Amino acid sequence: MFKKAKSLFSFVKDKLVKTRESITESITQVFKKKIVIDDDVLDQLQETLILSDVSYNSSERIIAKFKQDLKNKETDKEVNKEFFLETLQEEISIMLKRNDLDLNFEENALSIFIVSGVNGSGKTTTIGKLSHMIATETGKKVMIAAADTFRAAAISQLEVWAKRVGVEFFTNDSKDPGSVVYSAIEEAKRKNIDVLIVDTAGRLGTNNELMMELSKIETVVGKQTGKRPVENLLVLDGTSGQNALSQIEKFKESINLTGIVITKLDSTSKAGFAISASYDHDLPIKFIGVGESLEDLLPFEPEDFAKALFDLH
Repeated sequence: MFKKAKSLFSFVKDKLVKTRESITESITQVFKKKIVIDDDVLDQLQETLILSDVSYNSSERIIAKFKQDLKNKETDKEVNKEFFLETLQEEISIMLKRNDLDLNFEENALSIFIVSGVNGSGKTTTIGKLSHMIATETGKKVMIAAADTFRAAAISQLEVWAKRVGVEFFTNDSKDPGSVVYSAIEEAKRKNIDVLIVDTAGRLGTNNELMMELSKIETVVGKQTGKRPVENLLVLDGTSGQNALSQIEKFKESINLTGIVITKLDSTSKAGFAISASYDHDLPIKFIGVGESLEDLLPFEPEDFAKALFDLH
């Protein structure tokens, strides 16, 4: 799936240069001070990870793996910055590897995606790029539904994206997002649409009323199709770092998330939070956004991501 898009992932190392420089510079300073690896050095190395927005839980696992590698070390290879970075790269790849990274589609039936996130996370842009990717790479017929009834601007922005990428667009005059989704599903079936992507209003996980509304949209899909949405994606702003992590659990309490999309990773030095977003919360990263062009929404590849973070090879 998405073969053409995946080939672009080789360019992600240039996009993650800020994170790479931030982590490696801090680690270099640790190894300059001391060659002997003791608890103090391990604490300093863990701190460098946390400062790059890797959570305490994720950093604990990485440091534990490093300690194990030291214990099992059978070669004469020097324990230095490169040794630690190789451990980091290998362990991060393992932590992020899952069997549910690819998008799911219904066979011979309408596939419904719900996309949610906080305001400013890049949700509308992500929907536009995702629609383009699905339409061009799979040949499936796509429709975007505007269920953000709070902002008229959101509807017009989404319509612009739909026209730009050449997919169907649905909106109506209803102020109830659940009603919009109900009608969108009916229209999608009438037009033999393969994939319906539902935009929702940006919301904080602490806003109980809006979270209940999001849950209602999921319920509408279930009642009308007899199934949950095949994808329920949460878009996270990469520049928010660990602040975005606190939102994941809030959304998980209200809806059945199937994966996350992390945007704006090209403009932050704290892309390390992506590790914790997936590992700590048991969710696959489906895509990452690394720029403004249509091709800058990239299917997530754990091994490539880990290599891009440290660029060791």
